[in-house]
Amino acid sequence: MEIFQHDLAEQITNEHSVWSALLANTNFGNYASSLWNVTLIPEHVTINRDEKTLTFKNAKFICDVNSGISYGDDVSIFTKHVSGKGSYQFRDCKTIQLTELTIVA
Repeated sequence: MEIFQHDLAEQITNEHSVWSALLANTNFGNYASSLWNVTLIPEHVTINRDEKTLTFKNAKFICDVNSGISYGDDVSIFTKHVSGKGSYQFRDCKTIQLTELTIVA
């Protein structure tokens, strides 16, 4: 089970469409972000094998916020802890594949 938690945590942090949407829906006003990163401890992924669903908590979403006239003039770091849910499927007995992911908080 630990291997699957690790694999899913890695896939969750690399699900660019979900994290890009979170960034786009975060209101920075006239400011912009150019870099973001997500970290998630595998133990924070809970797998329901019967329903092939998962939940996760405390994913750390970090991005920079450029508020200066020129890039790099004034940069702040924005951090948000998020939770989510999703579903997965087994590709074979050793490989698990994330199929759906939603941020819930």
